Amino acid sequence: MNEKFFINDAEEIIPPINDSKYKRILVIGDVHGKFQALKSLWKKLSITDQDLIIFVGDYVDRGEGIAKVLTWVIEQSKKSNFIFLRGNHEQMMLNAMRKEHSGDERITWLFNGGKATVLALREMKANNASAVDEVLDFADNLPLSYSIKIDGRNYFFCHAGVDPQKSLNKQEEKFLLWSREEFFDNYDGKDIIISGHSPIKLFFDLDSTNPRPIKIPGRNILMVDTGAFITGGRLSAVDILTGQYWQSGEDRQGEIIFVCAGNTCRSPMAKYIMRHLTGNKILIDSAGYDADSGYMSYEAGEVLDKNGIRFSFHVSKPFTEREYKNYKRVIALDSEILARAKKISGGDPDNKIRLLKDDNGNEIVVDDPYITGDYDKAYAEIYRGCRTLLKELA
Repeated sequence: MNEKFFINDAEEIIPPINDSKYKRILVIGDVHGKFQALKSLWKKLSITDQDLIIFVGDYVDRGEGIAKVLTWVIEQSKKSNFIFLRGNHEQMMLNAMRKEHSGDERITWLFNGGKATVLALREMKANNASAVDEVLDFADNLPLSYSIKIDGRNYFFCHAGVDPQKSLNKQEEKFLLWSREEFFDNYDGKDIIISGHSPIKLFFDLDSTNPRPIKIPGRNILMVDTGAFITGGRLSAVDILTGQYWQSGEDRQGEIIFVCAGNTCRSPMAKYIMRHLTGNKILIDSAGYDADSGYMSYEAGEVLDKNGIRFSFHVSKPFTEREYKNYKRVIALDSEILARAKKISGGDPDNKIRLLKDDNGNEIVVDDPYITGDYDKAYAEIYRGCRTLLKELA
């Protein structure tokens, strides 16, 4: 199933008019030798000649199917509607195997997954004596970036990011292949930057069990690396014309999803409280019917910390039919949210949306602390309801 991934400012990213010659412009994150994930994703995409497909690099290292990935990628690169960019792992491979290098460069590559690529290249060479040269030639000719103009705006694709201090036509290799925080924190240009390199599971949503592509709040940056090589990660494809995304593997069914309005106060608190009470042993998440502000509020984090509840970086996301279908229990945190969630789900056909309850079975309505200013009261009510919910699970 596919869903829109933008967490805010979608209208600033999705071009209102598609004046390109393509019906879809699909960008695909870091593969890292995960051939089964690539196959799984590919079945869902139904690619045609009217699609433009852009891979953001890192085909090698770490995964167990590197030889198959390289064979597939090199074959697809012969098609005119496929763009393959270079990643930092292709660059490390080239530095270690073809160009003059120091011993430290080779050690760095091997330590970062290069050992798996060495074994894959040996496997390929056993079947084709020129295979290694073909792979290195392919990697050496990969471009560092690609751009396309849609409805007057520039969409710039690269592996890692850009130098915020320089124009896009004067970017250096080290930024395009390696940048992270300096790019995330400081880029504020009008051009849309689409990149991989930094797994969202590690850098943006540390506790996510189902990482999704995200738009960085307040910036024209789309991140698409959802950690195909990480346990619990996925390989993702995003259509930049619509914001739709597809992922490898099957959607996991979670146990509980908490829903509020903006997914910045009540539902994140409930998520972390319930994870604390269950020992983080089941899949629990949160969403908002009008999620658009990006992060959990400082005050919500402060009250969690004060009560000894561990939490991590939270990116808000909308409550959609997808979330409704993928969770056994949908917990709304007030009556208006309950009504909104039922409407979004098409009338709650599975009868699984409800409010929190206390030990006597009375429904708990948690007032929005953003309006009341009373985060301690909201925490206490949510904690009370979560303890009752824990008993039901037991």
